[in-house]
Amino acid sequence: MKITGVENDSIGFDLGLKSGDDIARINGQNVRDILDFRYLIAEEDVELEVLKDGQKILFEIEKDYDDDLGLEFEDIQIRYCGNDCPFCFVDQNPAGMRASMYFRDEDFRLSFLSGHYVTLTNLSKRDMDRIVFQQLSPIFVSVHATETEVRKLLFGIDFEDRLLPKLEFLTSNNIEIHTQIVLCPEINDGQVLKNTIWDLAKFLPNLRSVSVVPVGLTKHRSGLKKLNPVTPDLARKYLETLHEYANEFKMKSGENFVYASDEFYIMAGEPMPEADNYDGFYQKENGVGLVRFMLEEFAQQKTYFPERLKHSKTATFVSAKLASGIIQDEIIGYLNKIENFTGKLSIIKNDFYGHSIHVTGLLTGQDIYAQLKDQDLGDAVFLPENCLKDNSIFLDDWTITELSDKLNRPVYSLGNEFTQIFEKLQD
Repeated sequence: MKITGVENDSIGFDLGLKSGDDIARINGQNVRDILDFRYLIAEEDVELEVLKDGQKILFEIEKDYDDDLGLEFEDIQIRYCGNDCPFCFVDQNPAGMRASMYFRDEDFRLSFLSGHYVTLTNLSKRDMDRIVFQQLSPIFVSVHATETEVRKLLFGIDFEDRLLPKLEFLTSNNIEIHTQIVLCPEINDGQVLKNTIWDLAKFLPNLRSVSVVPVGLTKHRSGLKKLNPVTPDLARKYLETLHEYANEFKMKSGENFVYASDEFYIMAGEPMPEADNYDGFYQKENGVGLVRFMLEEFAQQKTYFPERLKHSKTATFVSAKLASGIIQDEIIGYLNKIENFTGKLSIIKNDFYGHSIHVTGLLTGQDIYAQLKDQDLGDAVFLPENCLKDNSIFLDDWTITELSDKLNRPVYSLGNEFTQIFEKLQD
C-alpha cells in the first residue's frame, strides 16, 4: 500500500515515513488494502515492513492497542457492480457529468467503511470469510426482494445469487447487517414485500433493521424499464402496512425492525414519528429518521442560541421541497424569534434531475444558483451538507466556492450543528 500522507507528530512521522513509501507487510502478512492495514495495525506490538527508496526497512513498533500510525493511503480499487437495476441512480444521470458519477460500485469494503449499500450478488466465500475474520461490521445490504424471480428482475441478473445463505453465514458469525428495500409499485410491494420482510426477520437479532424507501425516478430514463412512481395515496397505504409490521416486531423483539423512510411520511401528509420509534436511528443517512434526528438535535441546541444579535443579520436557508414545510415551521420559525435575526427559506426545484425529485441530497449547484441569483439573500446562504461531497462539491461539479463567488455571498454547508449559523454570521 502506497503512503500518500503522514500526519505531523504521529508514530509514522517519528519513524520517518513519507509520501511514496510502500507498506509491504505487517507482522509478516501481506497488506492488500486499508482494511488489512487497520486490522493488522491494531495490536500493541507491530512489525512493519516498508519499501523505502527501493530498500526494505523493518520497524519494530510498541504502541497502545488501536493507536493509529497517522498514515494516509491512496484510494482502494473499487469493485464494479455487474447488476442492472432499473432504478439505479447511476443510470438516471444526465450526460456530461464527471466520470465517477457513472461508476456503479458494489464493494463490501465500502459498505463497512462508508455505509454504502451493496447487494452481495458478487460476494464470494473468500469475501465472506474475510468479513467474519476481520469482523467488518456493520454491513449495509440492498435486498429489495428475497423471491428469486423478483430479485432477478430488480437486479437485472439471470442467476440465483443465494442471498439468504449469505445472510445466514454472516449473521450466524456475529456480523451486524442493516438492509434496505427500494419499493417499486406492482413489483415488490404487497405479498412480495411481506415475504421479504419475514425472510429477513429470520436473521434477527444480528440482521438489525429493514428500511423501506420509495423508488426514485429522474427525468433521465431513456431506454430504461418503465417503473411506476409512489403516489401520495400509495404512500399512505404503504405506511399503514409497514406500521402494522413494525408493531408486530416491536411486541416480539422490543424494536420496530421495519422502518419507513421520511419521504413516505411527507408524501402521505403524515407527521414524523417520535424519536423512540427509530430505536437506534440505524439508517438515518438513508433518509430514515433523518428529519426527526435533525429536529432532536435542534431542540437540544436551542439553549445555546443567543437571545439577540448585536447587529441585524439576515440569512437564506436552502431546502428541497420534501422537508421544506418542517424546516420552515420547526427551525426557521424558531430562529426568527431571535432579536435582530431574520431567516428566509428558499425551496429549490430540481430542474437538473426533474421535478419528481424532492430530496436535498440531489440538489445541484446550477439549480441553486439559477433560483437564488435574483433573490435578496441577506448576509449569508446556508446549504444542507448532504448536497455536497466532501463539504465542497455538488453532483454537477459546481463547488461551494464557485456558488459563493457567483452569488457574491458567503455560502456555508450546514449539518446538524445549528449554533454554527451564528458563528458564521459573526465571522
